[in-house]
Amino acid sequence: MIGVVATMKVKPEQVAAFEEAMRELVRATRANEPGVTTYHFCRSQKEPTTYIVMEMYADQATLDSHMASEWFRSAGPKLMPCLAERPLLEKFDPIQP
Repeated sequence: MIGVVATMKVKPEQVAAFEEAMRELVRATRANEPGVTTYHFCRSQKEPTTYIVMEMYADQATLDSHMASEWFRSAGPKLMPCLAERPLLEKFDPIQP
């Protein structure tokens, strides 16, 4: 398993467009990628223009496939103009109990 947390800061005037584009991406990912076990889109309670996506992938091949998917690639041109700065992507290794 591979965990990813993507943190995105959005321009205030672009919040609605960003949220709609992210909802489309989340729906497509959940519907078409069984190896993506977690894909949650969240907004900060403290900073309402900061968002994260919490993601869990079965393996590196599943992550690579997600990044190459039609829905991920088509989301980029919709999302990037909404961002106030470059997204921060962090990868994590799950620790089993």
